[in-house]
Amino acid sequence: MPNKNQKRRDQEITSYFAMQSSPHWLALGFVVLLLVAAIDYALGTDVRLTVFYVVPLLLLTWTAGRAFGLLLAAVACLSWTLLDYNTGRFLDQPRYLYAEWGLTFVTFVLLVIGLTALKVSLAEAHFASRRDTLTGLVNKGGFYQVVSAELEVCRRYRRTLSVAYIDCDNFKQVNDRYGHHVGDEVLRIVARTMGRKLRASDLPARLGGDEFAVMLPETSAESCRLVVEMMQQRLLTEMQAHGWPVTFSIGIATFMRMPPSIDDMIRLADQLMYSVKNTRKGDIRQEIFGSTVKS
Repeated sequence: MPNKNQKRRDQEITSYFAMQSSPHWLALGFVVLLLVAAIDYALGTDVRLTVFYVVPLLLLTWTAGRAFGLLLAAVACLSWTLLDYNTGRFLDQPRYLYAEWGLTFVTFVLLVIGLTALKVSLAEAHFASRRDTLTGLVNKGGFYQVVSAELEVCRRYRRTLSVAYIDCDNFKQVNDRYGHHVGDEVLRIVARTMGRKLRASDLPARLGGDEFAVMLPETSAESCRLVVEMMQQRLLTEMQAHGWPVTFSIGIATFMRMPPSIDDMIRLADQLMYSVKNTRKGDIRQEIFGSTVKS
């Protein structure tokens, strides 16, 4: 079960994404809604603009959610019902007034529900596109998206963030000796092992080929190193159990102050990983940025 810190972080990241979701559409929706209502009131009952309420209603539903859309639908329907009542329309037969209001309200409700269902379906499709089909881990695009949000949250609250870049040494030898189907199995086992040995707050990802990455938020440099060492040891145990000559070169970039962008963050972790491969494969190198301490 996720702990309180994990729930808080999820809420903060969700809030960050919400702030990025085109707030100008929300403002535009309000402006258009007020404009249509003003014109509708000025024209009175001679010309009905019911259909024109649909555009701002859908815009606001898309940006603010279903509950807000239903509320606006009720407000819009109630506003022109009061207008009809005050101007005497259907005064002798009020049931027609209520029937018209009810039919319009039901139509708006169905539009709001349909639009929110479409938005959920699109979000699920977007999430599926951020998954690596072979390993089930988050792919490069999804990793960059989540880490970008986490970077902004850590910058705002002055928190520590680490990224571990992992390369599977001798992976080509496995493909050449045993075949690509065994290479695929290596990658799947690496993904499953990472998922078991990491914490709920950490995010493992496959960036492509035999390269993986892990985001480790709100973790001291020492704790981060310990987590990665335990993960590496478990990975080595799995490889040895299958008789595969695979080791893992890992670079850990720990940021006390956030870099300008996620590209800088990944680049620094990647450089640390390659420095390991060029000197002693299967080792771990960690560097702390934004502090005088290095390792």
